[in-house]
Amino acid sequence: MSSKSAKSGSFFSGVISGLSAYFRVTAVLFRYKLWHFQLLPAAISFVVSALLFYGFFVATGKFTGWMDGLIRVPWEWLDTTINWTLAILAFLILIAGFFFAHKHIILVILAPFLGTIAEETMKNLKGEDFVKTDIGIGPAIARGAKINLRYITREIFTNLIFLACGIIPVIGSVISASGMFLTQARFLGYGLMDFPLENRGLTVDESDDFVRERAGLSVGIGGGYMLIMAIPFVGWMFAPTFGTVAGTIRAIEELERDE
Repeated sequence: MSSKSAKSGSFFSGVISGLSAYFRVTAVLFRYKLWHFQLLPAAISFVVSALLFYGFFVATGKFTGWMDGLIRVPWEWLDTTINWTLAILAFLILIAGFFFAHKHIILVILAPFLGTIAEETMKNLKGEDFVKTDIGIGPAIARGAKINLRYITREIFTNLIFLACGIIPVIGSVISASGMFLTQARFLGYGLMDFPLENRGLTVDESDDFVRERAGLSVGIGGGYMLIMAIPFVGWMFAPTFGTVAGTIRAIEELERDE
């Protein structure tokens, strides 16, 4: 086994490790009294999430109505199949669009808050000296925007490919949903793990290399975020902050393993 493989572990074990980190978040928040850092970003996240969801809900409803009026077939069984396919496709567009826009907007808007949460978590877990860089509001937002812009084109392209698979009845929907979930989780996990890596003094390129070597871990961290987001209202509020703490816990462990 190569040194890189030994360090990173298998993709599957990385996913499990990322997901399991969320079960440790509540204990960390209670033990170190970090709950008050959650409140303002939770409120902002809820407002942005509600507006985004409503916007995509209206847009996908209009898309479905337009497509339904555009397609006319004489056979009832085929018309029913098309309607179901369109409904599933619209649902996938709604969910994928919501998560895609949410993470890129939220991780930039909340960057200063999430950076502070990561910093406080690191200080409480490992001490003041473990944090190498203090993050200002401007640099935090600029770095978040840089990371999101770096991968936004690649992510859109990959999501469109999987979304196109949804046109195929049944099996296409499964491939589409699974592929988009993994794609969204992968890039989302990178964004969440970057906050502690920035506090540790890593550049964007160094952070990118760090997370790329741990693709399974980033999918697990991002996947946990998305599962929390699936809980209406409460999940919309706390997914960003819980995801940041979970990402920080695992990033610290990986950093220590490297050192």
